[in-house]
Amino acid sequence: MFVLTAALSFGVAMAQTAPVAPATPTTAPAAAPQVPALTDVPAGHWAKDAIDRLVSQGIILGYPDGTYRGTQNLTRYEAAVIIARLLDQVRQGQVNPGAIDAETLTALQNAIQELAADLTALGVRVSDLEENAVNRDDFTRLEARVEELAAASGDAAAIAAIQTQIAELTARADEYDTLRADIDDNASSIAALNDLTVLLNQDILNLQDRVSAVESAQADFVQRSDFDNLAGRVNTIDTRVTTLENAPKFSVGGTIGANYGRLALTSPTTGGQNFDVDRLTDGTFAAGVFSNPDYGADVSVEDTNSNFTTGSLTFGVRASNLRTTNGQIVVNNAALNFGVGSATGGNNFRNVNGGPGLVNLRNATADGTINGQKFDVTYQSYDSLFKFSDYLFNNSAATSNKRRGVVINLEATQLPLQPKLTVVTGNANGAGVTGIAGNAGGTTATGATANYFGIRAAVKPAGLGDVGVSFAQVNGNRSAFGVDYNVNVGIVNVKGEGVASIPSTAGNFLTGGGNFQNVYQTADGAFYTNVTGDLGVVKFGANFRSINPLFDVLDGDDNIIPNAGMSTVSSLPYEAGYTGFGAAFGTNLGPIALGVYGDTYVPFATTTPRTTAFGAKAGGKLGALELVGFANRTTVNNNPVRSADDRGNAGMGIANVPYDYTSTVGAQLKHDGAATNALVKNLNFTISNAYYYVEPLNEFTAYADYSATVAGVTLQPLVRYNLRSDRDTADRAGTDETTNTFKYGIKASTATLTGVPLQPNLYFNFANRITNPGTALTVGNGTTTELLGQVGVGFNQFLVPTGTAKIGYSYYQGFGVEQVGASVGAENQAFNAADNRIYSGVGNQSGKVDGVYAQVGFSGLSANYGIFRYNNLTPGANAATNVAQGFRVNYTFNF
Repeated sequence: MFVLTAALSFGVAMAQTAPVAPATPTTAPAAAPQVPALTDVPAGHWAKDAIDRLVSQGIILGYPDGTYRGTQNLTRYEAAVIIARLLDQVRQGQVNPGAIDAETLTALQNAIQELAADLTALGVRVSDLEENAVNRDDFTRLEARVEELAAASGDAAAIAAIQTQIAELTARADEYDTLRADIDDNASSIAALNDLTVLLNQDILNLQDRVSAVESAQADFVQRSDFDNLAGRVNTIDTRVTTLENAPKFSVGGTIGANYGRLALTSPTTGGQNFDVDRLTDGTFAAGVFSNPDYGADVSVEDTNSNFTTGSLTFGVRASNLRTTNGQIVVNNAALNFGVGSATGGNNFRNVNGGPGLVNLRNATADGTINGQKFDVTYQSYDSLFKFSDYLFNNSAATSNKRRGVVINLEATQLPLQPKLTVVTGNANGAGVTGIAGNAGGTTATGATANYFGIRAAVKPAGLGDVGVSFAQVNGNRSAFGVDYNVNVGIVNVKGEGVASIPSTAGNFLTGGGNFQNVYQTADGAFYTNVTGDLGVVKFGANFRSINPLFDVLDGDDNIIPNAGMSTVSSLPYEAGYTGFGAAFGTNLGPIALGVYGDTYVPFATTTPRTTAFGAKAGGKLGALELVGFANRTTVNNNPVRSADDRGNAGMGIANVPYDYTSTVGAQLKHDGAATNALVKNLNFTISNAYYYVEPLNEFTAYADYSATVAGVTLQPLVRYNLRSDRDTADRAGTDETTNTFKYGIKASTATLTGVPLQPNLYFNFANRITNPGTALTVGNGTTTELLGQVGVGFNQFLVPTGTAKIGYSYYQGFGVEQVGASVGAENQAFNAADNRIYSGVGNQSGKVDGVYAQVGFSGLSANYGIFRYNNLTPGANAATNVAQGFRVNYTFNF
């Protein structure tokens, strides 16, 4: 700053030694401007006079705080302001550039030449650095790999700084040459050039210092030869890493699992009554622990004669990045999983009579590409899962009917229409697939088996949806063709399927005899089509279906039976055994709620009896709250009936008319707490009144449930009231159907109390149901009651950090229920507010069951113990107490 000041002062002083003719007439001089006092320029400083002169001329004013800061570097912005003020004074005539003498001009020119020489020398030094040091681009590319290999060298920041300074120096040198060329032609710019020379000289000095520092540290830089060597090493390592990444990888893992235990009657020793315990344990930590292993947690099945002893050892080999030599087949992932003993849960691994305890292949999987086409393959030894459609080859879940086979999926993008192909093949037992009645259980050791095969091709025509074509065959049973579709055309969706299932008979041309006409005449068919449309504010739909009764997968007791679809899972959109059609209409128009439906059906291949139903609703809605009035009419052969079975999905999920397939009128207020527009989240309630005008009966129903967490306690209360009033005065001499049911309950549980020793959590479940004939609410003769109570506590840090301990008690009693002695239930509806029952319907049987159960767990080990009691309280029955004890130890270890 002091150097620039001296130079400017010298130039100004020289320019002001000669008078300058005024360009315009002069006027009386104005008052002298106030000269700022610079507080940090000491008296006697060698540059003080020059500073004072420039301040007095207004060229330098100092900083706002009154300081000069003479030892601080001058920025280019500050230099531009100073030079601009000087040039303004030159233009205004306050400074005369012509008054600069030859000696001063020569000195300025010599300084310029000296600066030019410095620039040249500096350029040589910088060029030398550029040739021998790594440039920014090279270093940037190398930096990531060098850091990854932990072998970094050099100072990237210093090199980047040099490059920046060189670029700035080049720009200033160009500016300097331009100014020098203008010296002879523009004398008025000499003063500005002088200042710029000083600034440039200072920058050169600074840059020289930095270059010297870089040169002194150059030994630490990565030189070009070192860089080339290192780059070569990096490339080599990168190639090796890529090779390793693409190389096949293998791993081994598995599971050791063991179950040992039994639940059996201990008293009386003979003649005892087995009973269900799932009614006590469902909804608790012991759910399913003591369930009959053949049926799972089913309250309708006796559990007290169950053996839980099983064992398994499974292990697998997994691989990835496998490919053929020509690269046409690439396997991304593959696995082979083996087991010792029975894959169906038997005890072969420890029981010499349980069958061969050899290592066997349980399943195998692979996925990848074939010529760029995605594929996956799955082999299962007992539960091969696949589904062609709802009515054909629906074997999508594990059941008692077993299938050992392979499923292959291939996205055949190189074939016309680019179909997705599914191929299944294997061997099965059980009635569902083999068609052999009486083999519903179908274990691996007994029962007839049959080979099966199927192929399905699915395409997406014009991107409108999916269309599939299928063929399925089970040797000695059936062959079937199927078509299924789910396409969208604008606002319209068309979904359905058709199946022709042909028995394997001598007249079947597929098995070597007969002709196509024979096949057509003997085929068992299933066909349905849904057409739905959505206009935003209006939805509509129509359907037609005709399903042969032989497509029923389950009988009345939910046992798998022989069926034309060769399926073991029932997901039929329309019930088998009926032909019918229907239509529906609904709105989604603001607060308006409208819905209309009509549906009719007859038994398959007949014309009578015909069951017909239609209904409508109208009302309003606010968010998820809907209030509607409704009317329904149902007839059989044109004769009105109180109600009929809905075998055709009445309303198609569009109309949503309450009490469909009845003859009723009424009103309903309903709120859906799970809807996104719910007025109160998690609050569900329905209040309805329906009058059955055929065999007159009035039914009023109100029920609600709610879920909330308060202070760490989750509460789920429910309440239900149902009143059926017999209005059929003509039938008063017969059965009075008037009944009322009051049901209420709550589920309460705490989160783990981490701040309490042993970190406990607690639960309490309670439900009570009272059904009375007539309108009375009090318990009396003929009352059906059910009472359920469950309570328990768990310790989530028991003895050791990973140890747990839990204990619970449950009690159930039923009076006037339908199951004999109340030893079992019918269905678990304990905490369903939409159903009158807890476990059973109305009857004349009574009983109670209670039990204590406990569980201790640690690192994959779970030990359970329970003691349960049952009493038949039906009048006249044996009231002896039946006691069952059980234990079950489970251990699972993954490796």
